[in-house]
Amino acid sequence: MISNEFPLVTIGMPIKNRSWCLNKVLRSIENLVYPQEKIKLVFVDDFSTDGTYEIIAEWAEKMRETYYDITLIQKHTNIPQARNLCIKHMEGKYLLFWDSDVIPPSELLREMVEYVMCNKSIGIIGSDYAYEPWTGIKYKPITNKKTNAVYMGFTLIRREVFEAVGMFNENLSVGEDTEFSLRVVEQTSYKIVWAPKPVLHLKKSEEVKKKGLVRTWLMYNFYIRSEEYYKSFRNLPRFLKARVLYYLGLPWVAIISLVTVIMGLQVWIIMLLMYLIPSIYLVIRQKGLKDGMTEWLKFNVPTGLALSYGVLRVAVKRVFLASP
Repeated sequence: MISNEFPLVTIGMPIKNRSWCLNKVLRSIENLVYPQEKIKLVFVDDFSTDGTYEIIAEWAEKMRETYYDITLIQKHTNIPQARNLCIKHMEGKYLLFWDSDVIPPSELLREMVEYVMCNKSIGIIGSDYAYEPWTGIKYKPITNKKTNAVYMGFTLIRREVFEAVGMFNENLSVGEDTEFSLRVVEQTSYKIVWAPKPVLHLKKSEEVKKKGLVRTWLMYNFYIRSEEYYKSFRNLPRFLKARVLYYLGLPWVAIISLVTVIMGLQVWIIMLLMYLIPSIYLVIRQKGLKDGMTEWLKFNVPTGLALSYGVLRVAVKRVFLASP
């Protein structure tokens, strides 16, 4: 594909306090194997306090004539609000969400654009993450697979997708990418796929070494994210509603199965397996047996239980508060 055949792509980057890695990210933008005059950049800064905005402003001033356009927005937002501002300032047929701590292979944007141009059924193509060896994070990225949801760290989306399902749910502080993806799956015929290559997800050493991250994440799901889910529950995709109900039932099915085994009855073990298989299968299909089971046990189950029983906690609290 020659330069004038490449479509205009808008790159949207929500950002806050990324001075520690921003220069690397800006250099990776410059190194993209894609015509710079066919790239519009939208930066949404949530009033950074570490000089991030000033770094972007200086870079934008230097590079403004190189790119199609560079838009800087400074506004207090959560992540989905920042993403929606990127959508509102989008030009062209494609929007690439690029998180401010991600470094892609230089040719990946071009490959993603060519892929969706040749496959009209693809609405979203997103990259999974890889990590630097020093972090000790053991994670096998997914590539070249159909899926129901992707991260928004480096993800290309057709304009028609936004026209079909709207924008991101601004009530969700995290998980807006999953909620949006599932709406696309449930409301359109567009497919979602993992890109052929992962992107490097940068980490600070203090993030990796920080203790108590799992407990903090579970408490966040139980006390904060559950409030967001309860508030949005009526409008959530069917899959997310079903997942809440699934994890509410999981402990009770497990307890009943254990009791019946103690009593010498085996039928509930079969029912437990039938209950577990759909949830486990979704992860194994993406990550394989070993990695899928590990993620399901260490992440999916604890997170699902914390979030679902958090939603139940909120619902019960609202009922009692509403009582005379």
